[in-house]
This record gives sequence, structure tokens and C-alpha cells, in this order.
Amino acid sequence: MLSKEVLILRELLEGGDDFVSGSRLAERLGISRVSIWSHMERLRSQGFDFEAVRSKGYRLTLRPDALNEALIQALLPRSAKALQVVVCDRIDSTNSEAERLLAHGKETPFLVLAREQSDGRGRLGRQWHSPNDGNLYASFAFRPEVSPARLSTFTLWMGVNICECVNGFFRLESNVKWPNDIHIDGRKVAGILTEARMDADQTRDLVLGVGLNVNGVPNEWPPELKAIATSIRQETGSSQDINRFTASLAGRVMLAYEQFVSDSFRPQLREKWAAYDALKDKDVSLLQGTDRIAGTARGIDPHGALVLERQDGSRVLVRAGEVSIEK
Repeated sequence: MLSKEVLILRELLEGGDDFVSGSRLAERLGISRVSIWSHMERLRSQGFDFEAVRSKGYRLTLRPDALNEALIQALLPRSAKALQVVVCDRIDSTNSEAERLLAHGKETPFLVLAREQSDGRGRLGRQWHSPNDGNLYASFAFRPEVSPARLSTFTLWMGVNICECVNGFFRLESNVKWPNDIHIDGRKVAGILTEARMDADQTRDLVLGVGLNVNGVPNEWPPELKAIATSIRQETGSSQDINRFTASLAGRVMLAYEQFVSDSFRPQLREKWAAYDALKDKDVSLLQGTDRIAGTARGIDPHGALVLERQDGSRVLVRAGEVSIEK
């Protein structure tokens, strides 16, 4: 059930620059005008501010810059209204927290967000640099009733949708590097980590982790990251509204998830992958353990494997490995 603060914010956000009367708020929420004021004081303590004019009502004049649970919940589009949002100040990892909540029986779907991670992780057990500087550390949790075999394309499908959301929201041109990175001009701006608990014939729990460099400043990052990564702020030249983007991303992820579960996404995956494939027709090398495979990337097969074409014209399907573009 949504809190009174979320419901107040929804009314004020819908009102835009217009005043919303206290009596209307009280009627919509089923509480007294004194209670309305009490809830607004709580919102003020979180970084919100309001203008109050007698006989007119209230309007929102200031929103917090940092991730805010009530604001994100109020901003969620219709496709994500069922999503529960949990914002943590500092935790080890949003994926780990989502897994703990799933183990304790929390109802899905839900979204765990953190302002900072002490042990953020990426693919292959790598650490994800996660300072408290306005970036997005997010994990969506689901309990899908799908066979484990179907998960082979889940990360790819989510990747193209996240990429498309980033491009539309920030007016940028990012693309997806197989299997789980989002790049802008060859520099990594986001990573995706999918983790699941599975039985023999069904997926029990599914967590989609997203780390996106939104407002981070690359000059303040460790030297090893400066050369290979970027941020939305760096690419656009300005700080971005992380709460509004998080709500937009949540709507997109929830819609993509429903399409995945219903198995209606496959034609769109082929189309979107062709549009956002960072490796398309590029010469690449792929490392699998100590073995290295060289070839030209020719997209993906229906099960999400990377198609590599060798010099002799033969093709290899790659389901796992580390890919680098040949200079």
C-alpha cells in the first residue's frame, strides 16, 4: 500500500505549476488537512519544499537531488505501478539485498536502489566502482514462472531496452556490447548483471542488476576506469535528474519483463539488437579461459549466442566469454 507521502507527491506532480487545494488533497487521501500538513513536513525533512497560499493550496517547488523512495514511487509510469521501491543509503550490493529480500519472502516485483555500494559486483565476479556521487545502482527482483532454458536471452533483451531508454531520455547514442554492457563511443556507461535461482524445470527467483554512471565525474574515478568508462553527465555536459530517470527506466524494465514472460519479445529482440549492436560487423577476439577466438561479429542467434565468422567463412556460436574489438 502506498504511503500518504507518495500519494501527496502524485497529486502535486500532476498539478504541475498549478496549486492543489488542501481540501482536495484531504478528500483524495481520506485524512484531515492537519494530517496533510504533517505529511508535508516529513517530505520537507527529505529535501522537498512547497509553496502554500491561502485559498489556493500547495504546489511543489523543490525536489531532492539524491535518490528518493517516495519521489520515485510517485513518478512511476502506469506500466510500473505494481513495483515496490526500496532505497538504501549504503549497502554491500543491490543484487545481494534483493536476494536477501527474496529469501525472506518479499512480494515481487520490487526494486532495490542504493546511493552507495560497498561491494558492488559485475559480471565474472568483478567489482563495480560504486561511490555516492549520483550514479544508479539498481536491482529488479522477479519470480517468473519460466523454464531456465528461456533465460538465455533475458539479459540481451533487457540490455537493448535499457539502451533504448537511455537514448530516448538523455538524447544520446549508446549501444549494447554483447553480452551485458552499454557503451557510448566505445566507453562503458552501464553494466547489467542477471542472477537467478533455478530448479530443474522452473526459475524460482530472478534479479536484474543495473549499474549506470549517471552523474559521476570520470576525472574523480580510479585511473583504470578513466580510459574505458564514461557517464551520462560527461556525455551531456550537465547533471541529470536521477529520480525521474529511475522512474522512466523502471517503467521500461517492467514492460520488457512482461513481454519476456509472455514470450512475445522475440521478433523485437532481433530488430532492436540489429539497431544497437556495438559489435556489428566488427573484427573481434573472444577469450574463453586460455583459448582465444578471432572473427567478425555477425549478430546473435535465436538463443542469444554471439555469431563469429572466421576468415575461412565458417561460423562459431559463442555462449560465454570476454569480447574485445580489434583495433
